[in-house]
Amino acid sequence: MALYRVVASAAGKVYLHHVTYQKLFEPLAVGLKLTLPNRLVMAPMTTISGEANGEFSKDEIAYLVRRADAGIGLIMTPACYVHKSGQAFDHQVGCHADTMLPRLRECADAINATGAKSFLQIHHGGNAARSEYTGQAPWAPSAVVNRRRTSELPVAMSEKQIEEIVAAFAAGAARAKSAGFTGIELHGANTYLLQQFFSPFTNKRSDRWGCGNWENRVRFSSEVIKAVRSAVGQDYPISYRISPEEPEPDGYSTYDAIRLLETIVPLGIDIVHVSSWHYGDGERHDWPDGTHPVRMIRDAMPSEAPVIGVGGIRTPEQAMRVLDDGVELVAMGTELLIDADWAAKVQSGRSDSLVTRVGSEAEIDRLDIPDRMKTYARRFFPDT
Repeated sequence: MALYRVVASAAGKVYLHHVTYQKLFEPLAVGLKLTLPNRLVMAPMTTISGEANGEFSKDEIAYLVRRADAGIGLIMTPACYVHKSGQAFDHQVGCHADTMLPRLRECADAINATGAKSFLQIHHGGNAARSEYTGQAPWAPSAVVNRRRTSELPVAMSEKQIEEIVAAFAAGAARAKSAGFTGIELHGANTYLLQQFFSPFTNKRSDRWGCGNWENRVRFSSEVIKAVRSAVGQDYPISYRISPEEPEPDGYSTYDAIRLLETIVPLGIDIVHVSSWHYGDGERHDWPDGTHPVRMIRDAMPSEAPVIGVGGIRTPEQAMRVLDDGVELVAMGTELLIDADWAAKVQSGRSDSLVTRVGSEAEIDRLDIPDRMKTYARRFFPDT
C-alpha cells in the first residue's frame, strides 16, 4: 500500500504526496539570508523571447510565473546580459540599463507573488556574443573562438574593457536587487565570459588577468564577485553557476573547479550551481570510482553553501537521486518546458501523469512556452 502524507505548500495549498518524495518539498535555509520553500529549482534557460530592446516580454514573464505557480521553489531567469557587448542570443533579456527596470520589477513581483523565490541570472557571453546583436566584434580574454568553433573571432579585452565589464556586473546585480528579485546568479558556466577567463583553453593572456599563476587565473571571477557583493550588500543572496570541467586537454578539471570555488565562495557566494548536461556524469572521467563531479563539489563545499545539481532530470526518482547524494537542491530545465505542472503533479501524488518527452511537432506547438521559444526549443527534443 502506498504511503502518503498531507502537506501544505508555501502558497497555502494542501497536497497529498507520496512520502518517498517528501524531501523534494522540504524547505531549505540558505544561511540566515533566505529560506527556499522546497528543493526544486527551475534552471535558467535561453528563451529568445525578450523584447528586441532587451526588456522582459509579457510572454516570458508568464512562462516563468507558470512554473512558479505550479510549485517550483526557486525560479532562475534566463541569462540576462549586463553589458551590450555580452549579448549572445536573439531577443535575449538585459539588465544593462536603468530603462530595463520596469519590466525587471514586473517579472520579480509576479514570481514572488506565487510564494516562489526569484533569482535573476546575470551574464556576459564573451566570445559567444554576436556582432549582429552588439554591433561589434565579441570581447573575450583572448582572440580564441569557442570549443565548438561556432563563435566569431573575438578581440582580446583591454584592461579598461575588463574593468568596464566588472563594473557592469555590479550594476546589473544592483538593478536586480532594486527590481525586487530575491537574489542573483552569476553565470560562470557553459563557456561564457567568467569561465573563459578561468580556462587556459580560452585565456592565453600573459598579464595579471591571464592564467600564468593561480592568483591571476581567478582574478576576474574574484573581482566580479567582490564588485557585485559591494553593490548589493552582505545580506543579498548570490548563486554562482559553474561548469565542473572541460573536455579539452588544456581545459580545466573538476579538481580545478573545486579549487576555484574554494577561492571565490568565501568572497560572498551563497549557493553553488553545478551545470551538467547529465547529472552524475562528466567529460574528463579523471575522478575516482564511486563519485562524480557534482558530488565531489558538494563534498568540498562548506555545509552553509548549498549546491544545486542539474542535468537531464525528468522523473521524481531521478530528482531524489540528487538529494540522496547529499546535494541540497535539484534543478530541472527541459522537463519544465515539457511539463509545467511537474512539481504540482509530484506533490499531489500524480507522478504517473508526468509528461517527460515530446515526439512530434504538434506536441511542441502545444507546449506552454512562448511562441518564439518553440522554434528554438526544438534542439532540446531529438525525438521530433
